[in-house]
Amino acid sequence: MNDLLADIEGDFRVREGWVYLQSAGAGLAFPGAADAAGQYFRDVALLGCDAQPQWRVEADGAKQRSAALLNVPADEVGFFRNTSEVLNLAANSMTWHAGDEIVVFADDYPCSLLAWTHATELGASLTMVHPTGPDTREQELLDSITPRTRVVCVSHVHPWTGVTLDLTRIGAACRDVDALFMVDGIQALGAIPVDLTMVDVYAAGVFKWLMSGFGTALGVFRERTRDVLTPIFRSYGNPPPSTSLSYAAPNFPGLYVLKATLRYLEEIGWARIHERVRELTGDLLVGLEGIGVPALTPAALRAGIIAIETADSAYVAAELQKRRVSVSDRAGRTLVSPHFYNSREDIDRFLEEFRDVVGNR
Repeated sequence: MNDLLADIEGDFRVREGWVYLQSAGAGLAFPGAADAAGQYFRDVALLGCDAQPQWRVEADGAKQRSAALLNVPADEVGFFRNTSEVLNLAANSMTWHAGDEIVVFADDYPCSLLAWTHATELGASLTMVHPTGPDTREQELLDSITPRTRVVCVSHVHPWTGVTLDLTRIGAACRDVDALFMVDGIQALGAIPVDLTMVDVYAAGVFKWLMSGFGTALGVFRERTRDVLTPIFRSYGNPPPSTSLSYAAPNFPGLYVLKATLRYLEEIGWARIHERVRELTGDLLVGLEGIGVPALTPAALRAGIIAIETADSAYVAAELQKRRVSVSDRAGRTLVSPHFYNSREDIDRFLEEFRDVVGNR
């Protein structure tokens, strides 16, 4: 871990005296991100519309690197505005019939639930799974799949508990009933390895663990979806008979940044990044146990988010903010989300301040 810190020394300049443990909200930008975004505008300032070939080069570079990260063909990767757009495009590009079932978690992020509003108006039914605990949510989801299931839509890493799902296992259950498996991957991609072998649609904004800012999301539509999804939006990017859901120009400045960031992360090494996140969250879990505050997130199911049940999570987050420790307050829980740029000292500082805040409440 110290070797990685030495390699990136000086790259991340968080506010002096602060500990930033909120990468599940937004990742810190690496220094080259600002220059990459600026390069787009320098190109336009110099060339105007004649810079289009360079825009395409940068966009293609971002696509190739994204495809390599996910181990999928580049032609299955598209760029959209956000995770919600990807899931809504997928949901509304399907043909729905009365009796079709869509299986979701009742406590999932809104985009995984609300994308199906129009489908239910057309006769589909929404099966809401109410998990009884972090350890049981995956099995309870599997138990809710029936022969009438057309889609299962979940978060790869649940945003409020930090629980990671086994995509291969769930995807296999979807294949058994010929259902599509759609995944919100925003809290996974960049924090843990991702295997899309059994996933049909994968949506992930890039501003969290990929550290590339708002306004861009990856949308991966596997080969299997091309016979099922008829693009709901048509424009110059996907005229008939195209099956692509990428209908117009992407966020080119954002793709300049994404390409540069992915190159930077590749140079560090994805295996090192994933290992570092796991080490830091492991240290956090051990530390919490040591101060008598068990985490809600099971150690074996963790990714980059550790959820802690507290009596007043809003108070805890506000008090920690006063002490220059940045964490999230969501769904009545304190969420701590270190990335590879954090240190063991950051974890120790959080534990010290957290214990004091909770003890004084």
